[in-house]
Amino acid sequence: MKKFLATVALFLVPVVLAVGVFGAVLYNSGEWRTEEEIAQRVLDGEPAFLGLAYRDNTRYYKHLVASGKAADFLVLGTSRSMQFHGEFFATDSFYNAGGAAAYVHEFRFFLENLPPESLPDTLLVVLDQYFFEEGWSNVAALPELDYSHYEFDLPVALSETIRGWAQGKYSILEALQPHPDVYGMAAVGRGSGFYADGSYSYGSLMDHPEEGTDVGFHDSFDRIARGINRFEYADEVYAPSLEIIGDLVDFCARNGIQLVGVIPPYAPSVYQRMMETGRYGYITQLPQALGQLFEPYGFELFDFTYMPDTADEEYIDGYHGGDRVYARLTLHLAEQSQTLSGLIDTDYLNAALADSGNPLRLAPVT
Repeated sequence: MKKFLATVALFLVPVVLAVGVFGAVLYNSGEWRTEEEIAQRVLDGEPAFLGLAYRDNTRYYKHLVASGKAADFLVLGTSRSMQFHGEFFATDSFYNAGGAAAYVHEFRFFLENLPPESLPDTLLVVLDQYFFEEGWSNVAALPELDYSHYEFDLPVALSETIRGWAQGKYSILEALQPHPDVYGMAAVGRGSGFYADGSYSYGSLMDHPEEGTDVGFHDSFDRIARGINRFEYADEVYAPSLEIIGDLVDFCARNGIQLVGVIPPYAPSVYQRMMETGRYGYITQLPQALGQLFEPYGFELFDFTYMPDTADEEYIDGYHGGDRVYARLTLHLAEQSQTLSGLIDTDYLNAALADSGNPLRLAPVT
């Protein structure tokens, strides 16, 4: 019996050591910390950088911060709005709630659930094209909305931490180093996550785009060929989605919010491939359809679906522009938008758009 127990103990030693090491990595990363805790650190002025890898409750986190921050200028949209960085704007009262609206009905829901005193003076909404295509945004199939806490699942997180190391996503030695103000395995391992202003960094992917999931836009081109997953075909703008945005516009007007809408860009070759199919008629109709909702209130709408002054290599994938794309887009807004022109730091943007040696990164500005 003693020999058996000794054998079992000997077998378990490396298992316990491995669990201890990866447990230490997980603990040191701060992956286990709650959205409430990190939101409070941001509100307390800490430069908290949050990149969780094993749970995603971006909507809840962004709503917590936006509720407490009560920024005068708010950005709201999907992941295609996250590259509007605070440095782009000449205001200290800024927050990017990008990622809090994955579907068309989430914009108004987000705002209605803010404390009245936290509603912004100016709202920049990024309206993805596929919000207005029935195959993606079928109103009858949209998910029910709520903001709730997600529990940290230790067994899942531990197994994924081990898997991530085996796949070469991070170094154990580097992960065990101190990471002040950095929380989450994605932030620690890849440098990807949300800054305190709510904007997003793609981290190491910006230096190694060959490691992405849409290299050469092969995935985007496949979606276009098949008409799936945000690239569904449609000849007409989906009227129920327009009605939902009409309600958003009314809400902003009633609450004294200056609304600016942006239709975000596709990579040039992806846009061209879409147009070659002749099956995306709704996209060319969208600016006029949305404009008819915005114009009666004096609200502005800008269509950046195709930006010929950007290059394919400046895009993370077929429909996510990098920092340089959004810096250039913001400069266009400074020229075209009466609402935003005084809020945009054109000196910073022009300096940041100097050659950085990397088509995805801005030049450092001192």
